Amino acid sequence: LGVSEQPVRTLGTVKTAQEIGRIELALADGRRIRLDQVATVTDTVAERRSAALLNGKPVVGFEVARSRGESEVTVGAAVRRALEDLKAQHPDIELTQAFDFVTPVEEEYQGSLHLLYEGAILAVLVVWLFLRDWRATFVSAVALPMSVIPAFVGMYLLGFSINVVTLLALSLVIGILVDDAIVEVENIVRHLRMGKTPYQAAMEAADEIGLAVIATTFTLIAVFLPTAFMSGVAGKFFKQFGWTASLAVFASLVVARVLTPMMAAYMLKPIVTGHQDPSWMKVYMRAVTWCMKHRLTTVVLSIAFFFGSIALIPLL
Repeated sequence: LGVSEQPVRTLGTVKTAQEIGRIELALADGRRIRLDQVATVTDTVAERRSAALLNGKPVVGFEVARSRGESEVTVGAAVRRALEDLKAQHPDIELTQAFDFVTPVEEEYQGSLHLLYEGAILAVLVVWLFLRDWRATFVSAVALPMSVIPAFVGMYLLGFSINVVTLLALSLVIGILVDDAIVEVENIVRHLRMGKTPYQAAMEAADEIGLAVIATTFTLIAVFLPTAFMSGVAGKFFKQFGWTASLAVFASLVVARVLTPMMAAYMLKPIVTGHQDPSWMKVYMRAVTWCMKHRLTTVVLSIAFFFGSIALIPLL
């Protein structure tokens, strides 16, 4: 129409401009015409629409993008192999990588895995520090992998991949996954100190705090799960975040209510010696005693600490 352009896509089987002119076009009324009947087809140099420069010199630039559903890391590795083969076949061609979006993804992925490992190790160390029993620590620590594995299964069924968002969710809840198991084990140990057998202590302790453990877990799910239903662009990311965190927390509840008491019943030993508090417990009890005797002062200091924290927000 003089000032408009209409792109035409065809298979790369033509070799000359005349062959392009002989391509037939289908009209709306069913008739077919040849392209050279309604247009002038010439073989010439196209108008420059874009240019690629590297260090001020013109180059031939190209970009490789992954298709929908493919992994950036997998595509990036395949492209690197293809470029190495191209360099080997054509050593006279100099290939320069101008930008790379895959390496930051790999670095974030490795960083998320390191956070996950560090969080798991620190959680187990803290449990051992306070429980001071390797059997009780092992029973509690088993909740970590046994909660993460069902989360991976749920991610697979929901079509989620292992990416920065899902790993971030697991990194945030990795310490929470042992909470229910710690509560169960601590209460079982308390019953063991009463002279009960491990089996009896596990059954009675698990039944005693079952409702509290369930309420705690579903409170956490009520915090994380609504983020999975956010709208907009942010909702696309938080959907995987919310579901992954909720699945892991729910799996930790199942482990704490089923696996932890069973393992405690058969792994923990009867306690025949008297209980001795660690040295730091004496300091803690003195602080608690002071707070109980100075209740008004404790409340005033707590309120001052709260408003002081709010006042520091502008400095973040």
